[in-house]
Order: sequence, then structure tokens, then C-alpha cells
Amino acid sequence: MHKTMRKSAVLKGAVAGIASIAMLMSVSVTANAADTPSYGSAVKPNITSLLGEYYNWWTPKKVVNNTPQGDAFRGKVTDAGKSVLGQNDKTVVAINNKAAADTTKVDGTYTQAERAALDASDGDALRIYKDAFGPIIGQYVAEGVAQGELPKTSDLVFSKSSKDSFAGFVGTGSAKKDFNYPRPYFNKENEGVDRTIGGDTDLNGLSSTLDIKRIPMINIDGQEYGEDYTDYQEPSQSFPSGHTTKTYNRGLGLATLLPDLGPELVARAAEGGNNRVVLGVHYPMDVIGGRISASASVTALWSDATFRQNVLLPAHDELENYIAARCKADGNGDTVAACVSKTGANDKNGYKNTFTDAVSTEPVTDRASAIDAYTARMTYGFSQTSAAGQAPVVPQGAENLLLTAFPDLTDAQRRQVLEASEIDSGYPLDASSNGFERINLAKAFSAKVTLSEDGSTITAISFGAKAPTVVKTASSKNTITGLLTDFNKYYVAGKGVTDEGKSVLAHDDQLTEDINNKAYGTDGNTAQDQRALSDAQMNSTNTLYNALGPVLGKYYKDAADAGKLPKTAQFLSDMNKSASTGVAKATYQHPRPYVDRVNFNGTTLNMNGLKQTLNIKKVPGYENFDWGDGEAPDNEYDGLYNSGSFPSGHTTFAFTQGAGLAYLLPELGPEIMTRVSEAGNNRIVLGVHYPLDIMGGHIAGQYGVATAVSDEKIAQEGAAARAELVDYLTAQCKADNHGDTLDACITNTGANAANGYRNDFTDEVSTKPVTDRASALAAYKARMTYGFQATGTTGQAPVVPDSAVRMLDNVAAFKSLDSAQKKAVLAATEGDSGYPLDASSQGWARVNLAAAYSAKVTLSADGKNVVKVEPGQAQASVVRETSGNNGNNGGNGNGGSNAGNTDVNNAAGRNPSGTQPLSKTGADVSGIASAFILIAAAGVTIMMIRRKHAI
Repeated sequence: MHKTMRKSAVLKGAVAGIASIAMLMSVSVTANAADTPSYGSAVKPNITSLLGEYYNWWTPKKVVNNTPQGDAFRGKVTDAGKSVLGQNDKTVVAINNKAAADTTKVDGTYTQAERAALDASDGDALRIYKDAFGPIIGQYVAEGVAQGELPKTSDLVFSKSSKDSFAGFVGTGSAKKDFNYPRPYFNKENEGVDRTIGGDTDLNGLSSTLDIKRIPMINIDGQEYGEDYTDYQEPSQSFPSGHTTKTYNRGLGLATLLPDLGPELVARAAEGGNNRVVLGVHYPMDVIGGRISASASVTALWSDATFRQNVLLPAHDELENYIAARCKADGNGDTVAACVSKTGANDKNGYKNTFTDAVSTEPVTDRASAIDAYTARMTYGFSQTSAAGQAPVVPQGAENLLLTAFPDLTDAQRRQVLEASEIDSGYPLDASSNGFERINLAKAFSAKVTLSEDGSTITAISFGAKAPTVVKTASSKNTITGLLTDFNKYYVAGKGVTDEGKSVLAHDDQLTEDINNKAYGTDGNTAQDQRALSDAQMNSTNTLYNALGPVLGKYYKDAADAGKLPKTAQFLSDMNKSASTGVAKATYQHPRPYVDRVNFNGTTLNMNGLKQTLNIKKVPGYENFDWGDGEAPDNEYDGLYNSGSFPSGHTTFAFTQGAGLAYLLPELGPEIMTRVSEAGNNRIVLGVHYPLDIMGGHIAGQYGVATAVSDEKIAQEGAAARAELVDYLTAQCKADNHGDTLDACITNTGANAANGYRNDFTDEVSTKPVTDRASALAAYKARMTYGFQATGTTGQAPVVPDSAVRMLDNVAAFKSLDSAQKKAVLAATEGDSGYPLDASSQGWARVNLAAAYSAKVTLSADGKNVVKVEPGQAQASVVRETSGNNGNNGGNGNGGSNAGNTDVNNAAGRNPSGTQPLSKTGADVSGIASAFILIAAAGVTIMMIRRKHAI
């Protein structure tokens, strides 16, 4: 092996200083050095066999005399190997040369080359993996190791020669001799020979000497770290990489002990392997071989029942319990999952670095980019060398790698997760690897698995979740119906109106009559009636286009009608399937306003003093209704007579379409959301629904869309639809001289101001015409509660559903915010608690997307906390305080209105802090860190619903 310096560096000042850790670990190493490895009955994988495809490209000389003068490093590149190993050469040179020249401190302290030099000390595993936990949890682990609180974890991961270590189970020495390939840096000047080994090795036209830059040692407090480039003398062959095998053994093993940070830990292992290429001592193929070897090794250990029960599971419990206790003591959550989320270790405050190369082309800044980096290093840009598109192959026993991540899944279901994670077949070494080349553990540890209602069948798998997650496909009864159970306080199906509900439903009845009668005018043919009839056709284009203003709206309608926006149309169609009200209607069985409400569907209901039938004026156009589908008109009042009113299916549809389009086009989100609130209100205009029905549909539609886009596949579909829509609108704007960008066009056409969505309709709830963004927000907010009195406690802490955060995916200004900060924006803009349906809605009754899409967000000077949110802006934006905030933000500012800036000191002009813009677009509402802490701790997990829509 390499003669790199293996002593740990002395990092002064911290309890978990690496010197202290190393001293403790060295004691453990000494104590265990004489122990015989005890790996139960685990069967060591045959590394040479797993990597046997390498023989297609290289024919090694059999090593009898493993010396530089004997047989070492000798063989012949085959004709089939010229292109593969030629690419191997090019990639190692590209990665090594870029890192050698780059002086950027990629982690704030070291350059990429210096990190590679530090990683060469493979005995210092704790330093390598500490940053993969994120700064807070990483410090906990470091202190736990240093103080002897994690002996089982240390023996498995951080100890260099424990009898139980992951890294000690499988070595690569035998495989190296079997393959016998020369190192990339060999040259005559330093080794006396180049890669041809004095002409004994036939490279078949490949370069005898590669332009490898030797990375200098790094000195830290008198200790040297790095590579001394002595493999020729030792000798130590190149393929597969032993350092990489150890690094992945530890990283993959550690991920199985702490699966909540599995993606980050294995991504750090991938960096460790890549650092062998950075140093120029290994080729990319060597690193791929090391990953395959380690994956097989850790699989074998987890597949041995004795070792799993006696060593692995106790270490898992030890590590998770220790971290949970430390987190709880510091107020970072009571569980590992809560702590990971609270500290952002699975997001922007976790493992990160800024270096890039020809393979990993984007910095690691969060979980998604960590997974991308890991995935890129699975193939290193090689072309496929065997058949692509083959059926998935999951190695036997690999399902055990996911035991701790998905303990409630069956072995077969865990194998399905690994199948879904796989990259395509056919990349180098896949043909011989038994599937280990393909399985993508960074993705697998981030899987969200959706099961059938009985848990027997996986119905969906997506990746990129903040934690390994399992949910069951809930029936509509368990989702939308469950979100609306507050309705049972007011009305019981088959019985009637409750005493508690009498005043609530009296208000419901009165508003229904008032809104319907006013809109009817003298003949039921008013402009508002006509708009209600148009909305009743459930043609989302006809409903939504005027939300964009006359200019952009015409562009949108013309394109949609002409089929020029197929991706947008498909996305909105999918959103329609995201929520169904059929089961909820059947469950609540509330009669329509215009029917005999006492004698309903064969039952006699107790209306508790409320009217038997409301004074509803039937709109003639709905008595002879044309759906616009070429069929004969029908009487919708007759057709809906026996159909339950609660919740409104038309409103649910409208909100799936509006929330869906606002997700794609958040620049006009306030106008779009207000337009669909009008569409919901139009069901009252026609006299077929009550306000509570509309509020229920509002909840159902928003929930459906947010849940749908939380699936990464749907989110990607949405991204493609947004690109299509924005590109089309921008092109039309540019052609008509309204601006070269969508933002400019919106501003120039006034679509977010007085020349955008508007109407003159008013009623007892929305009392003023919609003439601009401010009045649109007011109308939307009024329809969130419809003037009901609170039926529960007002002023409660915010409750923001986890999936609601995804509704802000496409707000350009909010791209700089992490998930916790986005949740704080939604918290600051939400409606007050305690109104009808709030209690059971898990926060959906309060979410105010119209306000959130128009918010200006002020962050603290360090960018960590949301200190103020101000809705109603022309564009969403994010700014940062230029000096310390006075700290008096006074709670959540959520006392009912959520209107404007609730920072009293700022409003009074007493805060000297300025702000500086972070993003071009954004929005403003009052935000409060203390309220957000409560939200983060109480995040809501919602389950998928059946994609069936009923009206």
C-alpha cells in the first residue's frame, strides 16, 4: 500500500479536535490489533470475478514475481480496450490537471487538491466523513467518538483495524495482482520507466506517459498528508483502487447506520474515491471498481444474520440514539429525522463543496446535487460497453442495505426500490458486477415509496426525498375526506344539522341566498351568471386565460386552443387527476341548497330550525346547459339533485387547474389563484353549492396539486411544462414589442397591476371589484373564510403542510431559499386558525398561495432566518438585512389578517438596518423565526390519493 502519512492532524481548540479523536481511536486500534476479525458467517465476495469485464480490455501478465523487475504492471491493452482505456486516460488527466491548477478553497478551508491529499490518509475516516453529516450533527458525532460514547460505531467505521470494521472485511491486494495494471502517473523521470514498463507492457497505441500533475503533500501542525507516489517501488497495481474500496466500505456502511443522511454519506464516499483520480494515482475505472467491491462487501456483512444482529443493528441503534439525545438537548428536535430536517443536514446546511470537473459538473450544495454528483461518478462519462436497456439486476442480498432505511418494507419491496434506483445497464464493469455497478444507493436512501392501501404492493417510487419515506396510497376517504372531517361538527350524514353547527350553517345558507340572488339580477342572464356558466363547463383554458390579463391571456388561450402547449395541457390534465371528491361527497351526504333538505335521498333530516329549501333563483342557462361537447343540453339542477353538495367537485377541479397553472407561472400566481376562487364562488352564483362546499374544494384542490408535485417525476413534468409555457409567452411578447423577458412583458402589459385580471362582481364576501393585484388578494383572502365566525381557537401557531412548500418550486426569487425558509414564507402569509374546516385540514385551510406568490422576503443579515414577509408586491423577491435586526419581530404576526409588514419597529422607522436584494424577483409578507421553529417541528406528512376525479 501507499506510504502516505497516516497520522491524524492536530486541529486545535474543539472538543472533537481531530487529534483527540485520533488518540482515542489509536487506543482502540491498539487494543484490537491482535483480535481476529469476527464477521460471523459473512461470505467474502470474489472481487476479481465481480470486475472480470476488465479482462475484455486488458490482458495482464500472470504475477508470479510481484516486483517491478519481475511481473508487476505488465500486460497488453486489447483492441477492444483501446477506446475504453483511452477514455480512462483522458478523464484522469482532465480531473487531475484541473484540480492541480485550481486554487479555490472548495470547502472554505482547502482546495480540492488539498482535500484529496487529506483523504489519502485513509486511517482518518472521521475527518473524511465529519462534513457529510453537516456541521451540527458532524460535531455531535466527532465529540461522541472522542469521548468514547460511540464505541460500536467507531469499531465499525472509524477504527482502522477493529475486528469488526467495514473496511477490514475485504481487501483488493489479490485483485490488484490479478489485473496487474500500471498506475497513471508512471514516467521515466521519476520511476525510471513509463507505463510501458520498459517496453514490457503493450499499450496498443495508448500514450506511454500521461500528463499527471503530482499533488504536493499538505502540512498541518507538523503532520504531512498526501501521496508519496511510491506505488512502482512497493509495488501496488492500479485496478481496483484499494483506497476507494475502503472509503466506500466506510461510507456505504455508515449510510446503513444513519440512513437519514445516506445520500450525503455515500456522496462523500464518491468524493473520496474521486480524490484518488485528483491525485493522479488512479484512473476512473479503478474508482468504479472500488465502489463495486465495497458495495458487495457491505452487502455481504448486512446479509449475515449473526453479524447483523450482534454488530450492525446495535451500532445503528447506538448512533441514532446518541444523535437523537444530543439533538434533543440542543433543541434541534427529538428524533434523528427531526434533527436532520431542523439543522438542514439533508438540504443546504449539509454536505457541500464547490469543486467541479469534467464528470461532476455542478457544485454540491444540497441533497439533489449530492445525488447528482454520486450518480455522475457511477459511470464517469464512459460509453456503454455492453447491452443497454436490459432488465434490472439487483444483487442477491443487496436489499439488506436498506433494512434500516425501510424496516417496514418486505425484502421484495426493498429490492424493488433498488431496481428503481438503478442506472442503465451496459456501462463498464456492469457485465460482470452482478448488478453492483447499477444500484444507485444515493437515490435509494432518498426514496419515497408509496404502497397500496393494504401495504402489499408498491404503487410508486420517487427519489430525492428529504428522508427515506413510506406512505400508503390512501383512498379518498382517508385523504380528502379526512381533511374535511371538521364538517361533521356542523352536520351528520343521514341525521342533520348539529346544535354546534346551527349558527355556522345558518350563515352558510344566508350567504348562498345572498350571492345567488344578487348575481341573478332580474333575469338570470347577468355577466356574472354567464361567467358562472362558462366556468361550469370545466374548460380550464376558458376559466384561466383572463387571469393573465388581456395580452398574455390572449396569447395563452390562442396557444392552448391551437394545441401549441401540449406539455402544459398534459400537466394540467394530470393535476385534474390529483384530487377526487366522490367519496367525500358520499360520506358527508349534505343536500344541495335548492332541494328539499328534509326529505333527502330517502332519509328525513333534522335541519334544526334551518330552512327546508333555500330561496335559490335558478339560472336559465343551467336549466338548459350546454357543456360545449356537442351533446344535447341538459338540466343540471335536475342532474345534481341527489348528489351531495360537500365538498364542491367543480371547485376542486378549478383549484387543481389554478394551483397547477400558478405552480407553472407563479409570476401571475396571485391573479390565477383569485380567478379560480371566483370560479369556486360561481358555484354559489348558480345556487348549487354553499360557501363551505367551496372552502372544502379549495382545500382539496390545493392539497391534490401540492401532493402531486411532491413526486419528483411530476415535478419534472411541471418543469418541462413551465419551460414550454414561458418560452411561448416570451416569444409572443418579444414579437409584439412588450419586452424580451416574461417579467418585462408582465410589467409592460400591467398583467400584475391595473391591466391584469379584473372583474366588477361584488357580493357580501368580496365587497369591492377586482381592479389590480391588491384587490385580487383581498378577494382571495375574503373567500378563504367567507365571513364565518371562528369555530375554534384563533391565533394558533402556523401549520404549514410539508408538501405545500413544493408549490413555491418555480418562484425564481425563492430559489435561494431552503425548504425551511420557504415554509416560513407560507407560515407568515397563511390565514388565521380557528375558522370552519381549519381544525381537520392539517393547514390547508390556511395556506394563502396568492399572498405567498407576491411576497417580498427579508432574511437576516447572515441569510439564515426569515425575519419579515410582505405580500402584495408586483414581483416576488428576497432581500437581506445589511445590518443586525433589532430582534423584536414579536411572534408570528399571525393574528388574523397577515396583511402587510408586521415588524412594528421597522414600520415605525426605528430599525436602522437596510436591505439588499438577493434575487431579481420576489415577494413580501411578515415572517417570524419563532413561529417557523414550531412549523418545522410539526411538519405534516400527507399521503397520495387515487387519481380519479368526480364532480
